[in-house]
Formats: sequence, structure tokens, C-alpha cells
Amino acid sequence: MVIGAGLNTCSSYVSSQDIVQRFTTTTDTKQLNKMMFTNGVLSIFIATAFYLIGTGLYLYYKVQNPGDAGAAVPQDQIYAYFIAYRLPVGMTGVLLAAIYAASQSTLSTGLNSVATSWTLDVQEVLTKNMDDKAKTTLARSISLGVGIFAIVISIVMAHSNIQSAYEFFNGFMGLVLGVLGGTFALGIFTKKGNKYGAYAALISSSLVMIYIKYGLPSEAVSLWSYSLISISVSLVVGYIVSLLVPVKKAAPKFTTIMDIPEIKADPTTPIH
Repeated sequence: MVIGAGLNTCSSYVSSQDIVQRFTTTTDTKQLNKMMFTNGVLSIFIATAFYLIGTGLYLYYKVQNPGDAGAAVPQDQIYAYFIAYRLPVGMTGVLLAAIYAASQSTLSTGLNSVATSWTLDVQEVLTKNMDDKAKTTLARSISLGVGIFAIVISIVMAHSNIQSAYEFFNGFMGLVLGVLGGTFALGIFTKKGNKYGAYAALISSSLVMIYIKYGLPSEAVSLWSYSLISISVSLVVGYIVSLLVPVKKAAPKFTTIMDIPEIKADPTTPIH
């Protein structure tokens, strides 16, 4: 879980728009490094913390109190049931407030990042010379549409036979972000990687992960290994193809791990 969650986190650092937007809010590389490493340490072990909570609830309901009404509650609702009916009143309110606050911040970040990404990376290419008012209106409309879509998907998932939404989410993250993360890693950690290798890495790792997800029994491969598999396939296939089909153009400066010492030499370098 530590390895799988850690690789998911690393992949999100390079391919998740909400994380990238947090990078751009920093003023220099010193603040960027501080934010990145702090968030990384917390993120890597969060999956283990969640599973420890689940282990405690399992012991409470299945071993210590098997006759409790909570033992019959669906898996994804057991934590909420425990908070509502087994914790002291004051603690229940504090915990619910914390959960709502964390949910609100996470959802707003996701909505804003999707709206910003579409407005600046897609719509500006399709519609030239958009003014700020038009961009703001478009971003608000996209946020509203994505929010409604997310609510519908949540309702569908709540009435599906998914045993654990958390595991489903992490499996999806490993399936998608691992493919993107591996392609980014090819460019970050190698100087030989090129566009042909990147295309090959993206296609090959996607095909492998689709086969693992839909061509094998669900218990055959742990969802926590999805990122490890997709990143490994991307690096190996992408690097080999880059060597077989080389390009003359060198990697731009400050785009590979080899250039990091030059950036660290001046920690006040502005972030662009």
C-alpha cells in the first residue's frame, strides 16, 4: 500500500492539474520544494492510515461486537455509522465538520482545475483573443457542468455493487495516472527519451493496463500494483523505442533530473 500509494502520488505530481496549480502558486523553488516534500510525506502514508481505521472498525464490529446493528451496514457506510452512533456527541460534530471541510476543499480544487485547464489549454486554442469576462463565464459554466456530472456519477456508484469506493478510486488512479506518470518519468529521468518513445510508452502501458483491468480476474493483480506496472512498462518500452528511433534535438534545459543541481544553486529562482 505504501509503494502503490506513493507511486500514485508521484504520478499525480506530474499529471494532475490540481497539483500543478498548487505548484504555480509558490513564489520560488524553495517554497515549491517545501510544499512538495511535505505533501508527499503526508500523501504516501495516508492509504495506510485509512486501512488502519478500517482494520479497527472491522475488529470492533466483527470480533468484539458481532451482534451490533452496525455489523450489517454496507462497507462504505460503516465509518459514517460509527461516527453517528458510537462516538460522543461533541466528537461526532468535530469529526463531521472536519470531513465536510476536507471534502469541500478537495471538490472545489478539482472543479477549479478542470475549468482552468479547459479554458486556458483548450478553449484559447479553439477561440482566439478571448477576454477575461468570457473566460470567467466559460470557467463558471464548466465548473457547474462538471459538478452536476460528478453528482450523477456519485449517485450511480452509490447504487452499484462496488464494495469499496476508496479502493475503486485508487485502482482508477493507478490505471490512469500511472500511464501518464510513466510517460512523464521517461522525459524527466532520461535524456534519450523523445516523442516517439513517449507515444510508444503511452500506448503500450495503456494496452497492458486495459488487459490487466478487463482481461484478468480482479483478484489476479492487486490494484496497488497498477502504478508500478504501468510506470515500469512506460519506462522500458519508451526508452527502447527512443533508442531505436532517435531524434537529433536535445532535451530542453531544466526538463530532466540531470539539470536539478543547476536549479538548486539559486533557491529564489521564480517559478514560470
